[in-house]
Amino acid sequence: MRKLIMKKTILTLSVSFLMLGCGGSNSSSSSSSSSTAGQGGSMARFAMSGDYLYTINQQEMNVLNLSNPIKPKQLNKIRVPFDVETLFAYKNSLYVGSNSGMYIYDISNPIQPIKISNFTHAQSCDPVVVADDIAYVTLNSSASCWQKTGINRLEMIDVSNPSNPRFIKAVDMWEPKGLGVDGNNLFICDGSNGLKVYDINKTKSESNNLLNVTISLKDTQSDIDCYDLIAKNKNLVISNHQDIRQFDYTTFPMQERGEVK
Repeated sequence: MRKLIMKKTILTLSVSFLMLGCGGSNSSSSSSSSSTAGQGGSMARFAMSGDYLYTINQQEMNVLNLSNPIKPKQLNKIRVPFDVETLFAYKNSLYVGSNSGMYIYDISNPIQPIKISNFTHAQSCDPVVVADDIAYVTLNSSASCWQKTGINRLEMIDVSNPSNPRFIKAVDMWEPKGLGVDGNNLFICDGSNGLKVYDINKTKSESNNLLNVTISLKDTQSDIDCYDLIAKNKNLVISNHQDIRQFDYTTFPMQERGEVK
């Protein structure tokens, strides 16, 4: 169990901080910055935006300044709902996954995050990632959740207006956990049903201008019972119950790059 916890931590921590100072533009799975760039998995309890690092626990969100990475400086601490689980940065917002829903915080003033909206769902574990103004949320019935509900699905939410998130649709899954988006590729760890890759197609209704999203399965790695993942620049890094593995998704089906010991 200790080895498993350590490997999950390696995925969400080391991959993110190894990218510090890389500069350039980020994938849709992290917020952009002129000076720093970082990316964690969807299960991460921290997120980076510009020179700021945000972390959460079951009571608080901490704001740290990383302009001097050698000496991080804590700037603020704010109360958060007790059931928060994950944290994701996108544009000028933080998306907080919780057992009861998704909370959105505005960070136009990066030192003072302000909760501007929330989207409720059935009681369930709830990692979230955001890309192209769409939030992708997986709900699963794992016994480790605050309350086991039997719900296993992917929910898609229009967050083009973060103050007014709008539900798009839900898709049934086996037991989804971590997920990630890169371009039109949606990657989902679907429990013992394997790692799944979907193609994302977005359209807008001419009658009411509402966004519609459809996904179609294009690859499955059924031998992988993965926990979390990071997808960036055609490189997929996943953690499962034994190790960390890498795949090249330049073409499908994906090709494994080799295990990380």
